[in-house]
Amino acid sequence: MQIGLSMVVKNEQQRLDTCLSGIHDLFDEIVVVDTGSTDATVDILRKTYGAQVISVEPPKDDPYVITDARNVSLKNNQADWILVLDADECISREDVQTIRNAVSDGPDAYFVTWRNTRGSSVFDDYKLALFKNGLGLSFEGLVHSNPQRSARRAGIEAVSLPGVAIRHCLSHPNAGRTARQARLERYVAAYPNWWRYQWFLGYTHYCNGDFESAVPLLRDTCNSLCPDFPVECLNAHFVLADINARKGIKDKCSRIMRQAVSFYDAFRDDFEVRVNQSMLPWMEKAIDAIDRDNLQEVRSYEFAY
Repeated sequence: MQIGLSMVVKNEQQRLDTCLSGIHDLFDEIVVVDTGSTDATVDILRKTYGAQVISVEPPKDDPYVITDARNVSLKNNQADWILVLDADECISREDVQTIRNAVSDGPDAYFVTWRNTRGSSVFDDYKLALFKNGLGLSFEGLVHSNPQRSARRAGIEAVSLPGVAIRHCLSHPNAGRTARQARLERYVAAYPNWWRYQWFLGYTHYCNGDFESAVPLLRDTCNSLCPDFPVECLNAHFVLADINARKGIKDKCSRIMRQAVSFYDAFRDDFEVRVNQSMLPWMEKAIDAIDRDNLQEVRSYEFAY
């Protein structure tokens, strides 16, 4: 069973060794799309790691959009299975071996643990980063693109792969991360029903302490009850409950959580909802805290953005 690696890079010469040096020989094919590097990234990939490097120009109106580049990397990978990795991520040699063993007999796609570091904080999320080639999966969205909507349309069964973690550092300077809020504002205005943008912009305002700007975005995402974005809708419920708890508004917290529970029950069999191990325990604890009038305990968990 062949395993391929797909990446998108730009000016990543400083990170490539950390990302690839211990694992590159375990992949049958490495396909990297470069979106305009001006350093030694392309030479290192070709000469040191034997990667197939394809150059793709990013959109002129937003050079941080890598969705098309990501899909080019998938289309040009001929391996039986594909692992998607970024240069600011790394995975251990042992975990790649686990992947090679797992894909010989299993479902079509796997979520792996996404282990994030932000300063001194380390917390786990998940990432749909490993899937069988030829399923028609594609990344969608202009900010924080992922393949989940594509997988839902295709009826693909994706499950969690225990014991495998992609490590990701959120503390490194990143121009795209710096520009993210302005980009989200632009795309919320252009695509008001793409609730992933609404959720992320609302969460960004929340993290900045700007609750007044966060609330309408989170509220609209909650009330959309959109089946294409069930996790984003539930996340918005949790953060909106947190904001109202901080304001001491118990009745709103209760209404938000009743709607969250109802929505969760309707979508508990969605593959992404099913692999999210944080949601149900958080809801149960939040509802208990609200019932006990301990609103200070209603605090959202951390998200990896």
